Amino acid sequence: MTVRIAIVFASSGGNTLETARMAAVGAGEAGAVTALYSARDFSADVLTEHDGILIGEPTWGQGDHHADFRPFDESMAQLLVPGQRLRGKGAAAFAGCDRAYPNFGRALELIEQRLVECGADILQRGLMIELRHNPASREFTRRWGHDFVARLRGELEREANEPRMGRADVDRVMGISSAERESRELGGLR
Repeated sequence: MTVRIAIVFASSGGNTLETARMAAVGAGEAGAVTALYSARDFSADVLTEHDGILIGEPTWGQGDHHADFRPFDESMAQLLVPGQRLRGKGAAAFAGCDRAYPNFGRALELIEQRLVECGADILQRGLMIELRHNPASREFTRRWGHDFVARLRGELEREANEPRMGRADVDRVMGISSAERESRELGGLR
């Protein structure tokens, strides 16, 4: 069965765009047809035309939506929350994060809340990438996109999306060992 996946993103420096692209590669390897959409000037009603939805943005400021993402989020609230128009759609979220901020990766929580309000079914744990991709995070993101399609098809069990990723989980995604993290923190690096 071919499934159609909408991948919507907001990105400033290109990292969240790279996450979207890597997830699309993985979803494509699983046989899905993917469409990437920039959240800027995008109407959320297009999401109803897809079987699955992946949405991501960087966590902005103190845990707010990115400026390019806000109009899309408002579009979801106006067009999709009434009648829960994403009912029956599988979804997952991804976000950029930076441990220097107290609301570490909060965009993930905001996106998932909106998806649930729209009636979507969160199929797997959201993905957070800290600062910039590296080879380990690219591979993890590709597998994450692949696994999303497998879950959408019922080939993999649904994965609980809570608890959300914490700092140690993000380090594993980024391929950073606990010893390396400790060394970075002792050296004054984040």
